[in-house]
Amino acid sequence: MTTMSLMMSQSASAVPVESGVSRALAEYRSANISDVSYDLSFTIPQEKDKPVSFFETLTFRWLGDEDLQIDFQGQASQLDGIIMVNGKAVDARVINEHIIIPSRYLRMGENKVMIGGCSGDKALNRHDDYLYTLFVPDHARSVFPCFDQPDLKAYFTLELDIPDGWVSISNDTEKPIPTYLFSFTAGKFQVQTAMRYGRELTALYRETDPDKVAQLSTVFDQVALSLSWMERYTGLVYPFEKYGFVVLPGYQFGGMEHPGCIQFTDHEIFLGANPSPDEQMTRLNLIAHETAHMWFGDLVTMRWFDDVWTKEVFANFMADKISRDQFPDLNHDLAFIKTHYPVAMNTDRTRGTHPIQQPLDNLNQAGLLYGSIIYHKAPIMMRKLEQEKGADALQNGLRSYLRKYAYDNASWDDLIAELDRFAPQHSARSFSDVWVKQQGMPVICCDPAGNGEAEVVQLDPYGRDLIWKQRFDVSFIGDGMATSPQWVYMDQLRVPIEVTSGTSAILNCNGEGYGRFVLDGEAIDYLSGQWETMSDEKNRYAAVLNLYENCLMGNVSAQSLLDTFIKFLDHEHNELVASTLCSDLITLCSHIDGPYRDHSEQRLLDMSRSHSLQSVRQMLLRQLAVMAISPTVVAQLYDIWSQQGSSLLNNRDYIRMAYHLAIMRPDKWQQILATQRGRLTTADEENEFDFISRACDPDQQVQQQLFNELLLAENRRVEPWARTMLALLNDPTRESISNRYLIPGLDALEDVQRTGDIFFPGYWLSSLLGGHRSSEARDIVTQWIDSHPDISPALMNKLLENAYWLLEYGQ
Repeated sequence: MTTMSLMMSQSASAVPVESGVSRALAEYRSANISDVSYDLSFTIPQEKDKPVSFFETLTFRWLGDEDLQIDFQGQASQLDGIIMVNGKAVDARVINEHIIIPSRYLRMGENKVMIGGCSGDKALNRHDDYLYTLFVPDHARSVFPCFDQPDLKAYFTLELDIPDGWVSISNDTEKPIPTYLFSFTAGKFQVQTAMRYGRELTALYRETDPDKVAQLSTVFDQVALSLSWMERYTGLVYPFEKYGFVVLPGYQFGGMEHPGCIQFTDHEIFLGANPSPDEQMTRLNLIAHETAHMWFGDLVTMRWFDDVWTKEVFANFMADKISRDQFPDLNHDLAFIKTHYPVAMNTDRTRGTHPIQQPLDNLNQAGLLYGSIIYHKAPIMMRKLEQEKGADALQNGLRSYLRKYAYDNASWDDLIAELDRFAPQHSARSFSDVWVKQQGMPVICCDPAGNGEAEVVQLDPYGRDLIWKQRFDVSFIGDGMATSPQWVYMDQLRVPIEVTSGTSAILNCNGEGYGRFVLDGEAIDYLSGQWETMSDEKNRYAAVLNLYENCLMGNVSAQSLLDTFIKFLDHEHNELVASTLCSDLITLCSHIDGPYRDHSEQRLLDMSRSHSLQSVRQMLLRQLAVMAISPTVVAQLYDIWSQQGSSLLNNRDYIRMAYHLAIMRPDKWQQILATQRGRLTTADEENEFDFISRACDPDQQVQQQLFNELLLAENRRVEPWARTMLALLNDPTRESISNRYLIPGLDALEDVQRTGDIFFPGYWLSSLLGGHRSSEARDIVTQWIDSHPDISPALMNKLLENAYWLLEYGQ
C-alpha cells in the first residue's frame, strides 16, 4: 500500500497551529464539524511501566475548507506511523500537539480517520494494579487523538483489554458527551450494586475496612435521594442510562462528574469512626454536587471553558437545596452561609481575586479558572439572583434552559436570556454584569447623618462605583442595647436608613450580606460583650464573621479577638457556629508567637477535652495535632498519639499527627514513623505513607533532595501526596531553612500548571507558602512577583491569593 506524506506547515492554515486548543481553533471546528463519534479500544498491560496502546476510528461530518487539526498531546513516535483517512494511508505528522490532516484528503460530509498508537500517561493515573482516566479540562488529547473541546459532543464506544483479575467501568452511554466527560477506570476493585427506586446503582472501591464498606448503603441512599430531588426540581428524568461510581484512594479532586462512572475521593466517602457533622455534610454535598452535574454540565454543557463556572455554580446551588431534604433538622440558611461565605471571602479579599466569569484564550490554561470564586462566590451570587427573580421564576427559567439545550451546549448569556423570560422586571442581565463579570466585593459602612438618619454606603475597592445589589439587615446600638434589625436593599451606592436609637451600627446582623462590613469601636465592643445573649444562631454566626473580618482590616487585634473567640466557643452549643470558631481560632493562634501562643494552645487543648460538643473536641484536637508548637502541648499530643488514646481521632488523623510529631520531636522521628507505619493495614496506605513520611527526616540535605525531586513532574504524579510532602518541607518550624525553596518553587509554577491537574497549582502554592511568616520570605516572594510581570494573569492571581497572609502579615 502506498502512503502520502502530510507535508503541512503552520502558515498554510488560516487557523494557527499552536499548542493546546485555542479559542480560534475551537470556534472554527465547531462551525465546520458535527456528528462526531469515537470507536475506541485500549490495551492495558499488567506492568505500569509498559505503555497503554489504543486504536480508534474517528467519524465526523466536515464542512470546512482548511486543513484539519486533530488534538494530540504527544509525539509522532507514539503513533503507529500510518493514519487511514477515508481509506487512504497517510504518514503521521504531529505539529504543536496536533495531527494535521490536509484538506485534500477530506471530503464534504462524512469522514473517517483511523489511528493507532500508544497513549501518554499524563491523564491515565496509573498505579500498580489500577488506573483511572481524568480528562478535564483538555487531557483527553494526551490519551487519544480527538477534538478536545466541550462544544463538539460525541458518541463513544469503548473496548478494554485488561489484565486477568481486573474489572472496569466506563460511561457506557448512548448519549453524546464532550471529551472531558469521557472516562474509564480499570483495576483490582471490589464491586457492589444496589437497587434504589427501581434504578440499579454500581460502586467500585478498594477499601477493605468492613465498617467503612458498610457505609455504601448510606451512599447509595444519598445518591438515590439526590437523583429523585433533581428529577422533581428540573422536571426531567435522569438523562443517562446508568449511575455508577468509583471510590479512589489518593484521588486529586473531591469528585468528577463522568456520567455513568463518577469518581469520588475515598476519604470523603468512607468516613472514619465518629465522623463530625461537617464530614457528614461534606459527603452529602459531594454526592449531591456530582449528581446535580448530570443535568448541569453533562446534559447541558458550556460552549467554552470560560463558562465552566456555570456547571459548578448549579452543582453547588442544587447540592445546598438537596441537603435541606436530607438533613431537615439543620439550619440550612446558616449552613449555606458557613459553607460558602468564609471560603469565598478568603479569595475575594486578596489581590488575587477575579470575576466569576474569566476570559480564556486556550484550553491549556483552563485549569486556572477553578477555585473558590467559582465554587463558593458563584452560589452566593445565585442565591441573591434567586432572591431578585423569585424562586419560582428561577426554577421555571432553569427548566426551560435545560429543555432547550438538552444534550447540547449553551453559554451563561444563553442562560441569562432564558431566565429573563420569567420575571423580566428583575433583570438577571444587569445583576450579572456586576456579580458575575466584575471582580471583588463591596466594603460597606454606615455614615451617620444626624437627626435620626444615616446612610448605608457601599464602596468599590477598585474605584469603579459598582453596585452589588443585595439585601441585609442593620441594627443600631443605643443605651447598651441593639435595636430591632431593619432590612436594607442596596440598589444604589448610598441608601438612607432610619436611626431609632444611638449612632453606632451593626451591619449585616444575620450574615446574609456579602462583603466587608466595617464596624466601629462601639459595635465591636457590643458584639464582643453581648454575644452570649444572642439567641439567634445566625446572628451569632454573623458576629463571628464580622469580627474576624474587622480583625483582618485592622480594627481588632488578633490577640484580643483570640481571647474573645475562646470565650465565645466555650459557651457555643450550635455545631455550625462552633466549627467556624474553631477554624478561626486555629488561624489566629498560628499567627501569634511567643508565650501567648503557648498559653493559647494549652487553652485550646484543654477545651478539646472539656467542651460539651463532641465535634468541637474533635476539631480542636485534629487541628492542634498538626500545628501545635508549644513544648508542653506537643508532649501531651505525643502521649495521645503513642497510646492512640482518643476515640475522636481516626486512622488518617493519627497518620497526620505522626508526621507533625516526627518534625517536632526530631530525636524520636524514626521511632514515631516506624510505629505509625506498623499500624497501617492496606498497601494503599503504606504506599502513601512511605512517599510522604520521608519529608519528616530532620537531615537538611535529605529535605533539599526531596524538594529537588518534587521539581520534576514525574515525582508529582500523585498530587495529594506531593502537596503534603511539600507542606511538610515548608513546615513553619523549618522556615529558617525552607526559605531557600521559595524561588525554585515559584520558578516551577508554570511547569506545575502545565503538567498538573486543575487544582494543583493552587495546592502547590498553598503548600509552598503556607508555612512562611517571616519578613525575609515576604521580601523573596515580593521580589519574585515584581520580576515576573509577564506571567499569565490567572496564574499570578493564584500566587497572590495564596500569598495573602505572607504579603499582608509577614513579619
